[in-house]
Amino acid sequence: MSFKNLNLINPIIRAVTEAGYSKPTEIQDAAIPPILKGRDMIGCSPLGTGKTAAFVLPVLQLLKRSTPEHKEVRTLILASTRELVLEIEEHFILYSKYLPISQLSIFDGVLAGSQLAALRARVDILIATPGRLLDLMNQRSIDLSKIEILVLDKADQLLDKEFADDVKKILRVVSQKRQTLF
Repeated sequence: MSFKNLNLINPIIRAVTEAGYSKPTEIQDAAIPPILKGRDMIGCSPLGTGKTAAFVLPVLQLLKRSTPEHKEVRTLILASTRELVLEIEEHFILYSKYLPISQLSIFDGVLAGSQLAALRARVDILIATPGRLLDLMNQRSIDLSKIEILVLDKADQLLDKEFADDVKKILRVVSQKRQTLF
């Protein structure tokens, strides 16, 4: 099995190949086709098996298929920690290098001004911790009503006591007509 067998587009296959990967992992093989068909998905796999790429690759392709001019965020990825946000961002940067898709990471510990300035530009993919995202939502600095794809990375952590209330508040404003990936 190769990445071509998963019906991924050439710019993504090229970036994956340049990153040193020749064949998909088990979770990627199981997750990518249904995600590309627009299905909601819950994926579970041990650490180090390629779960992040299992959602990053099809999300990039879905956004590439329809790239209308827009100012709204199209994909929201929630992650519990700054480190996880940065790790996900690295994957998007690596695999989107041949695509006209933009991403932005927001999390606590960085001046909100620089994040707000970046949000004014076109952002396709927003990767965020719930706390900072809620801060920006409370300032009315971000519109999540046009989200096409919602990803809860490490959903078990995000739905735990520490983050559950914040995630619920975010879900209330995210478009109900969306694809959801856990």
